[in-house]
Amino acid sequence: MIYSLTAILCIVVVVIYLRKKSRESKIVDEKIKNAKESGLYEPVSLHPVVDVNRCIQTGACISACPEHDILGIRNGKATIINASLCIGHGACFLACPTEAISLRIGTDKRGVDLPHVSQNFETNVPGIFIAGELGGMGLIKNAVEQGKQAVENIVKSINKIIMLPGIW
Repeated sequence: MIYSLTAILCIVVVVIYLRKKSRESKIVDEKIKNAKESGLYEPVSLHPVVDVNRCIQTGACISACPEHDILGIRNGKATIINASLCIGHGACFLACPTEAISLRIGTDKRGVDLPHVSQNFETNVPGIFIAGELGGMGLIKNAVEQGKQAVENIVKSINKIIMLPGIW
């Protein structure tokens, strides 16, 4: 009798849990449908990509994201909802305990042409220096560091021009 009651109680708990997860997945499906209809599903810059084979549904990526409805849990795995609203700070990437999230630029449907940038942050057009999102790095910390290095390289370039004999 006790075993039967325990088994029934376990089955009830599992059924309640599975129904709750099913309802949550349907909500995420509806959000994805709305994002596709409004044109927010395709990313425009740096965005997360989830490896569903490594995702263990901790939800850490969702709670770490300061934006809302970028990621959601659907059928037990993290999934992208509104990729075009992602600003590319990478909090989801850092929060994922299984490294199931990677940050990428562009998709198969929407490619992104990035300029060729030298190690000095000068583009293939001489005298044009870029940093951050323009060069494909959307993280603010890295963009600020690149901007600082680009300015330092501009100063070096100017100093080389000033020091060239015969210009003055």
